Amino acid sequence: MAALFLVPCFLAGGAGSAHAGAWTREPGSFEIISTVSYHSGNSEFDNSGVRNDLVNFSKLESIFFIEYGILKNWSATARLALQQVSVVRSSVIDEGSGLGATELSLKRNLGEFQDWVFAAQGSISIPGDAENRLDLRLGEGDLEWEVRGLAGRPFAVGNTTGFVDLQLARQFRLQPNAEEWHLDMTIGYRPTAKIMTMAQIFVMRGDKVQTSFARTLESTKVQGSVVWFFKPHHGIQLYGAKMIDGRNTIADRTIGIGYWFDF
Repeated sequence: MAALFLVPCFLAGGAGSAHAGAWTREPGSFEIISTVSYHSGNSEFDNSGVRNDLVNFSKLESIFFIEYGILKNWSATARLALQQVSVVRSSVIDEGSGLGATELSLKRNLGEFQDWVFAAQGSISIPGDAENRLDLRLGEGDLEWEVRGLAGRPFAVGNTTGFVDLQLARQFRLQPNAEEWHLDMTIGYRPTAKIMTMAQIFVMRGDKVQTSFARTLESTKVQGSVVWFFKPHHGIQLYGAKMIDGRNTIADRTIGIGYWFDF
């Protein structure tokens, strides 16, 4: 079995996607992460990237994520999200509850170079009854798919360990919705055997749209986490995130708690 939680799942903000790190699981092993988070915001970035106070947003979300090693160098992942969402603009209220987008992925280890590990991942996103992605009314959405490249490496500082993980993805959508580039960057550090901290940046840049039916999207979100491994194969995560820049996105804040299980 691989070292316990050497590389965790990375819980992204933005549309609520979740992506595992560059390392694949050993065949027959799995990792499960279950989280509950609360998102809120009373401002948003307009089409020029200027913040205004014309929105009241809240979301309570429960996510179940699993990654399973199906073959040597191959992992499969699944993510389910249960949501209760409210978006109020002026006197217009948009509310939804139920399943958000369901994501299914397949990841392949491409090899190693020095201390770096490289992988490729393909994903499909199936829309649900609640929030599926930015800039759509609740419950709206179509099938989406993604191609992602991942690179990661461990490092050591004295007797302590850590890791760096970099991911670049292209999100494909049905017209007229714009397609997107995603860049996710994570650095993790374990000052003790039972504690891990993570600092993350999630950047999304949408293509420029050519129709009046869609808007160009941009977002930059930062997230910090601490995980306490209170016993072997079990961890508790606390995290917070904030949207710091964007275009046609809500400037939301997030707090959450997660439970990790590895076997």
